[in-house]
Amino acid sequence: MATQTQTIPLSRRDEPDADLAPILPPISRRKQATVLLSAFVAIALTIGYNQCFGVFQEYYLSPSQDILTPAPADQVSPPTALLAFVGTLCYGLTWAGGLFVNPVISRIEHGAWTPTTPSTRLWRRRLLRLLRPRTITVSGVLVTTLGFTLASFSRSIWHLLLTQGFLVGLGMSLLYFPLLAPAPEFFTNHRATAMGFILAGGGAGGLIFSPVIRALLSSVGGRWTLRIYAVINLLAGLPVAWAVPRSRFAGVSTADAPERQNTHVSRALATQATFIFSVIAAFLQSAGAQLPLSFIPSYTTSLGLNVSQGANYLAASNAINAVSRVLTGYAGDRLGRQNTLVLTLLLAATSVFALWLSSVLAAASPSSLPLWLAFIALYSVSAGGYYALFPALIAEVFGIRHYAAVNAFILFVRGLGTMFGSPVGGQLLGSAELGAAAYAGIAYWDGALLMGATACCVGVRLADGKGKGWKWIA
Repeated sequence: MATQTQTIPLSRRDEPDADLAPILPPISRRKQATVLLSAFVAIALTIGYNQCFGVFQEYYLSPSQDILTPAPADQVSPPTALLAFVGTLCYGLTWAGGLFVNPVISRIEHGAWTPTTPSTRLWRRRLLRLLRPRTITVSGVLVTTLGFTLASFSRSIWHLLLTQGFLVGLGMSLLYFPLLAPAPEFFTNHRATAMGFILAGGGAGGLIFSPVIRALLSSVGGRWTLRIYAVINLLAGLPVAWAVPRSRFAGVSTADAPERQNTHVSRALATQATFIFSVIAAFLQSAGAQLPLSFIPSYTTSLGLNVSQGANYLAASNAINAVSRVLTGYAGDRLGRQNTLVLTLLLAATSVFALWLSSVLAAASPSSLPLWLAFIALYSVSAGGYYALFPALIAEVFGIRHYAAVNAFILFVRGLGTMFGSPVGGQLLGSAELGAAAYAGIAYWDGALLMGATACCVGVRLADGKGKGWKWIA
């Protein structure tokens, strides 16, 4: 039975670059499904892992860990901030790598590096012919697997920084961007819903990996957990890496549009108010969004529960977050992506002050645990909004032709924010003798970051409305 195809214009007529959209090859439903599934799994393997690093962090700080010598738990002042930086370095590089990966992918797909003269050396011609998006993604899976394998032989925190932090983050970036960057091009009216489904892979991955990693750490120890996870990453990652889609812009041009997408932010674009507010919002949101996920396991144990319950709460948070991303994307397509983004960010910031901080301040009372559980549920629902909506929002505010450049730069900034937020939070963590009350500084810090991000997203909404004409549904 023949596969049904339809010609789908890349932009809706009300989008800023609709008049410049070239006639692109038709998209089959099967191709759309392949893009959705492969990107979903890629997000699960990259963002999903990063969202459950708190399980590893709690293990490294526990007396039962078998990797670090001397054990952090035996030290007078445990290096919480430095261990948190292992996870945030990986997460930050996963995002920040887009500033370099996206231009490389664009040049490969548009033949910018294809040898055109017979004088080009034979070895260089052969090397350039091998350079394909699939080469980048497969290399990413192999580098990530190598990072986890080498991490299993670590004995010091700096070993973990180089392997589980730097190498794993680098490899994940090489897998993440070639699969995620072209995805919005395959969807139009339901772009936010599609991106919400794809980015729900982060929550789904965290839901699966949190209890699995916790069970492996308890049964076989840290070293074999890392080796087993390396094998899981290899087996699950290679089919996804092989299925990387080609950009619909590759080889397509019009009289008014360049053949190759912009991969660098121009000075004119960088001075726009919408861009400036978007960048600041990305930095603040990424700095604050990971803090609760990083400390869910440890804060749960500080309330008197065991480590397995902490891992289960983190898995539950990821499950709620995954569903929330799909529903938020759906709501954004109907209520306005910018409106929905502002509301979900405001709800996330409010939940930190109203529930997590209240739980910390009431640490000695029976109400502390119910407040904490309510926070996990409400924060998980609201925190998914930004992840689900900002890719579609970038295409809406800046135009699909600028999507690759703006998305890569904003994700680079998000990487910097991630590497900033959790280590500072680790420094704000009080003495272990204080129990749950030691987390007061982290809660204040997290709430302030998310409130700042909300204010900047309001700035984007106002500046975009001023430039294009105000619309209530936007």
